Amino acid sequence: MPLPAEEQVCLLYAGVKGYLDKIQTSEIGKFEELYLPALRTKYSHVLNSIRTELTLTDKSESELKSFLEEFMPSSGLKLKV
Repeated sequence: MPLPAEEQVCLLYAGVKGYLDKIQTSEIGKFEELYLPALRTKYSHVLNSIRTELTLTDKSESELKSFLEEFMPSSGLKLKV
């Protein structure tokens, strides 16, 4: 089943903004497995905003960036040195 558009936006954002460059290539699948559930749980309002606004607003982008800044170091993923 395809991902909802708002989740695709958040995954693409992480890739385009360089967050996936910080992890080992072998960890990208694990990133998705951890990132989306955490996003759904802790930042569902960002997903709701993208879904209803049909765009990534400045506020949503700022919140998504904050989430990623917190998530990456605490995710347990193997970061590149």
